[in-house]
Amino acid sequence: MDSSFDHCGVCTSRHVSKLSWVWCSDCDEGLCQDCTEHHSLSKATRNHKTVPIGEYQKLPSFIANINLHCDEHDEKYQLYCKEHNSMLCRKCVISEKHAECKEMIPVEDVIQNAKTSVAFSEIESSFQEMKEILKLILEDKQKNVSSLSDSKKKLESEISAIRRQINQHLDQIQDLFIAEFNRAVENATQQIQSFIASLKNNQREIDECIEDVENIKKYATDMQTFLGIDQLENKLNKSENDIQSWTDGKRLCSTVVSYNINSFLQNICYDITSFGKPIIDVQPCELSLHRKKEGQAQLTVSLEPKSSVEHITLKLKTQFNTLCTVVSCCCISPCGKLVVSNFEPSYLNLFAPDGKYEKAIKNIMPNINDVTYVDNEIVAVVSYYDKNIKLVNLKAGKAFRTINTNSPSCGLTYIGGRLIISPLGGRLGEVGLNDTTDICIGSQHGQRVASYVASLGDKIYSSKQNNNTVVCHHRNGDLLWTFTNETVIKGNRCITVDEHGNLFVVGKNSQNVIIIASDGTKHKQLLSEKDLCGVPWAIDYNSELKSLLVANEKDGQAFLYTVNYS
Repeated sequence: MDSSFDHCGVCTSRHVSKLSWVWCSDCDEGLCQDCTEHHSLSKATRNHKTVPIGEYQKLPSFIANINLHCDEHDEKYQLYCKEHNSMLCRKCVISEKHAECKEMIPVEDVIQNAKTSVAFSEIESSFQEMKEILKLILEDKQKNVSSLSDSKKKLESEISAIRRQINQHLDQIQDLFIAEFNRAVENATQQIQSFIASLKNNQREIDECIEDVENIKKYATDMQTFLGIDQLENKLNKSENDIQSWTDGKRLCSTVVSYNINSFLQNICYDITSFGKPIIDVQPCELSLHRKKEGQAQLTVSLEPKSSVEHITLKLKTQFNTLCTVVSCCCISPCGKLVVSNFEPSYLNLFAPDGKYEKAIKNIMPNINDVTYVDNEIVAVVSYYDKNIKLVNLKAGKAFRTINTNSPSCGLTYIGGRLIISPLGGRLGEVGLNDTTDICIGSQHGQRVASYVASLGDKIYSSKQNNNTVVCHHRNGDLLWTFTNETVIKGNRCITVDEHGNLFVVGKNSQNVIIIASDGTKHKQLLSEKDLCGVPWAIDYNSELKSLLVANEKDGQAFLYTVNYS
């Protein structure tokens, strides 16, 4: 805002400095108290509207700085040109630009009732609505911050509880081990002490025999000595026989009590490299914000970042041979390592991020049907026949934990410390890494129809291969959407979901890979039979690396792609 209102414009022209008392917008200058009185009495200015300078200072700068005179001719605006939507002074009217203009309206007619006009009222109302909308969003974000703080406290509490359980368990097995070790030492000590007592008794007998020989030499007659030799020989033979029996019976061997520490405890620092992994799940905003003004489009705020499936493309990074004869599933670790499972015979093949073969892990469980990463070194696997989940340490090359399930499982996925499984019979199940058995979740949508499963936040996706259908439902069982289009996908097999909720689906019979939008309304084919040159079966997506792994069922070929969302 211009500071010219600080001093009276009339007095300033006379080189007198006086503070302004009021502001006259018609004169576009401030007036002192003396000039204000003259201004209100003068015939030329008596109808001018003035505003106390203190109130005028409250005007926004963009309003106070509006020039009420023509910039080109420095004359007061008198007319309004509807054709050019501009204010005109006396000279503007006769200018070449407006010579042909027909509709020129006096300024007074245009600006009258401006403050009560519909346009101004709608603007005022809209700002109030924007204020309410921003208030709702602010409250929602503050709740979000509060929920994050609650999540942090809950995590710290759960970690403390887990640590206490682990410490208590280690204390218990330590006490049991030390007690068992002490019993072994005590038993061995008792046996040795008993033998020592026997040795001391024999030692006393030998000492007595030696003393007897000395006394015989000194005091016995030759006849007595001759007749006593037989008895001395008998005692000597007895001692020799005792020593020989001890030697033959290994009673002279030293007893050593050693120990064998559980290898899992010894390797715990190497096998368990992290306590867990934070999962950032961006969920849709539940606020529905509407504009009240009639005829104006509804304003709905959604805070979920979504990528249009039309713009998603794949770029091949590498193609490699999985060395599998019947691929059942695959997964990508957080660090980019690749795992592919073979159904029969059952084993896991491990590959470097560039597709280079590293090793095979066998003798886990029969007919592995699905595998998912838990962290960089640990995967979970399920079998078509066994009623359990195996946790496998890839570095050690063996299973180290078994979690019982109610039935064999076709598919599983890991999220937030929990495993979600799709059993061959019954509803979807959920189990923690340290639980002993699974619990049912969801509703009838998981009944005897789900094969492979994927999850994101509170959403669960499952494929129903018998009817070429993919469903998305809430964790509580509420169905969100269903996708069935046999012209697009046939013979659904493995599925995987990206960080936006878009679902990648493999079609065995249609020999393609498609992506379905997060709301289930749109889809796009990403790979065709021409791209895969075989029958696809397994698929997995890594959101951190933006990588997609696809593996064919029979020829063992696998393809690693970069997913481009631009």
